[in-house]
Amino acid sequence: MTDNNTSAPSGYFTQERIQGDLDYKRAQSIAKMMLDSGLISVAEFNKLTAINRETFSPLFAEIMPEIA
Repeated sequence: MTDNNTSAPSGYFTQERIQGDLDYKRAQSIAKMMLDSGLISVAEFNKLTAINRETFSPLFAEIMPEIA
């Protein structure tokens, strides 16, 4: 069943999913700052990104590009 205003399935945008997306973005921001300041390597950043995707299950993870 879909919402009348969107094509997303009803109940897709739950508070838990939205919070997971916000937490993912926050964690990625911190990882990016660490990468930019030289504290971690690109390989470590990619590992953190994979862990963050599993941990926080961000919205639209299925269409996010693969990690390089």
